[in-house]
Amino acid sequence: MKNLICLLSLALLLTSCGSSSDDKKSAKLLFESGFEEGVYLEEPYEEGGSTWVQDIKGSDSSFSWPIKIWDSKGAFQVLVDSSVNSKEYIQNRIVTTKGHNGNPTRVMRSEVLKNDTSWTQDPYIIQDATEQGDLYVKYWLKLPNNLAERLGDGTKDDGWCTFFEWKTAGDYRVAVYVYVDEDKKPYWFVHGDNVANQNFTYKEYWSKENRTVPVPEDKWFMVEFFWHRSTQSDGRFWWAVNGKVVVDYHGANKIKKQIDRIMLFTVYAEKYPLRQEVDDIEIWNGFPCGEGKSCYHK
Repeated sequence: MKNLICLLSLALLLTSCGSSSDDKKSAKLLFESGFEEGVYLEEPYEEGGSTWVQDIKGSDSSFSWPIKIWDSKGAFQVLVDSSVNSKEYIQNRIVTTKGHNGNPTRVMRSEVLKNDTSWTQDPYIIQDATEQGDLYVKYWLKLPNNLAERLGDGTKDDGWCTFFEWKTAGDYRVAVYVYVDEDKKPYWFVHGDNVANQNFTYKEYWSKENRTVPVPEDKWFMVEFFWHRSTQSDGRFWWAVNGKVVVDYHGANKIKKQIDRIMLFTVYAEKYPLRQEVDDIEIWNGFPCGEGKSCYHK
């Protein structure tokens, strides 16, 4: 009997230790929202200089808008000159439409109607952040039909759009794109470069493309991003679409500066008009479904 008690005690101890270890490895949810009832958009307002800002407010979960991570909060940076009516160029709206599960849902619809300047774009940006470790971001995205024709025919350097990126305080950027090839087919592209300020000699640190995972048009699809920053080979940028890995880059992705801007979702292209819809966003401080595993399910 004494031996049995000892064995049971040892088993409980090992189970307890295992649980503690797993808890330490588990990711923490930092934010989630589906733009449902309780979430609303405020009117754009001028920000000092030459841009507009538009806030998302309210809550449909245990988290409230604006998104608050890394000691900062997010907002739409409506990048047209403050001397013009921003709504003539960029419109953000929460609308009810058919969601990724086929049921009616509220989503964020963002559209750039036309250029005001060469940098006209509409990012939801977390700005002036202080980098605090790994991040995993996922949301559902819907791009328009005939995307290749909307972006360009691929014969010039205008067949692209970007919908996610982050930048440091001056030396590093990672940006993901849809590009259009010479056969007018869209494909995925991502690179790390130094477009993190205005005064630089351009340098690309690495790039990857994927022509195997399809670019969905006029269909909802899940995008997932994870990154671990490092100046060494253990750096990582992982990106999946509908559970299929688009890019899993391993290598240095840091110079010296810390990330201070995250464009979680954005409409930015050389050619407009362009519209996208976003739903069910989540942000974690690590992989929530297991190391290197997608959380996608139909």
